[in-house]
Order: sequence, then C-alpha cells, then structure tokens
Amino acid sequence: MFEQCLYFNAIKFSRQINSLWEEAYRPLGLSPSHAYAFQFVLQQPGITPKNLAEKMGLNLSTVTRFVDSLMAKKLVERRKENKDKRECSIYPTTSGKKLHADLQLISKNLHKKIRELLGAEDVNSAIALIKDFSNRIISETE
Repeated sequence: MFEQCLYFNAIKFSRQINSLWEEAYRPLGLSPSHAYAFQFVLQQPGITPKNLAEKMGLNLSTVTRFVDSLMAKKLVERRKENKDKRECSIYPTTSGKKLHADLQLISKNLHKKIRELLGAEDVNSAIALIKDFSNRIISETE
C-alpha cells in the first residue's frame, strides 16, 4: 500500500540515515542536528541565529534551542556586537574549536560510508534530486 508513497519512503529512509549519523556523533555527545549547527558556527564564526536558521532550513526557535544546548556544552557563545542589541552573533569557544578536526573526520567517514553502501553516483544523484524537490516545494508554498 505504501510502496509508492513519497512521504512514507522518505521518512523510512530518513530514520535509517539518522541512525547512522546518530551513532557517528554519539562519541562527541552531539546529535546530528546539533553537530551540523555547530559546524556552521565553526565555518562562519559570528553567524547570527537568523542566518543559521536559514542555512539549516529550520525555525529560529529551533535554532535557538540548538544554540542553548551547544552553549550548555561550552562549545559556542553568544555575543552582542551589532548595532541592534536584540541581535547576537554566535562564536565557537576555545574548547569548541578543539572539536573541529573530530567533526570533519566524522563527516568524512560518514560520507565515505554512505557512498560505499549506496554508490557515489547514486548518492550524488539523490542529493541533487532531494535539493531540487525541496526547492520546488519551498517556492510553491511561498
């Protein structure tokens, strides 16, 4: 009944991928979502929560919770440095920067593993198709 259902199959695949990613990031005490948010901060120190939310395709409230969690782990800090005092920027802490190499290695290993399991060409095609689908849905709903 559900073999042709995009929603059912996308969620099933998402759970499988999420399980692999959770296992990989567990040693750092991070969920995959927190790890990706943190990597954005490492790549762009001073990113605003609003920009981080846009890059991740998440609501600002969700990103705020991620930042709060990363702050509790002493991986990032907020700084008020803009003219608008309501806006803050997010920076990695010194201890957070020490995890950068570990995060890069985990990402590299995950991407290698998934390409070995599914085939590099198929993974690249799937990523392109998923991005296209996502962009089409976003443009339709705006």
